[in-house]
Amino acid sequence: FLRHAKASFMRLQAAHDHGDINEIRDYMTPEMLAEISAQINERGDVQQTTEIMFIDANLLEVETAGDLAIASVRFTGQLKDLPDGEPEAFDEIWHVQKDLKDPDATWLLAGIQQAS
Repeated sequence: FLRHAKASFMRLQAAHDHGDINEIRDYMTPEMLAEISAQINERGDVQQTTEIMFIDANLLEVETAGDLAIASVRFTGQLKDLPDGEPEAFDEIWHVQKDLKDPDATWLLAGIQQAS
């Protein structure tokens, strides 16, 4: 689960950098997609490139609410904006959810919380 979570983090960062809403759509709830789309639209045509230098993930909690499983994953690490950005630490908690009544459901990002 955590290996996939880290891979999703990196794919989403790359898709965000490129403003690729179609790629992002596959990983987010509609509400989260609307929020991220607004951020990308605010940025306009400015291209960004982020290098993830290090990433770690820890599963904090998993709970069920009705037909949803909800997991909280804490991502910590270091990234920098290319070409000449300084390395910055990040510490975020991602809340992902999965529809338990759909056997083909995947985990979707439902929220991001800054941990520090």
